[in-house]
Amino acid sequence: MVAKDTITVTVDHDLIEHAKAQVGEGKGRSLSDYVNEAIRERVARERRRRALWNARADKADEARVDRLLAHIESQDGQ
Repeated sequence: MVAKDTITVTVDHDLIEHAKAQVGEGKGRSLSDYVNEAIRERVARERRRRALWNARADKADEARVDRLLAHIESQDGQ
């Protein structure tokens, strides 16, 4: 079983009402399950974005990046 922490959060009224409706009676889900699923999806999305960013960074032309950064830095004094 996964260890769980109990926390207190403030949630916008419209969001909590929607979540409560999704986990209403007879649906077999708790509000905690619903929130955990939402956070898990957010974490997965952020990990995919980070992986994509890193993959693109690995393919970057370092000389071009250096030239662009030098150009930006030359404009700081203007």
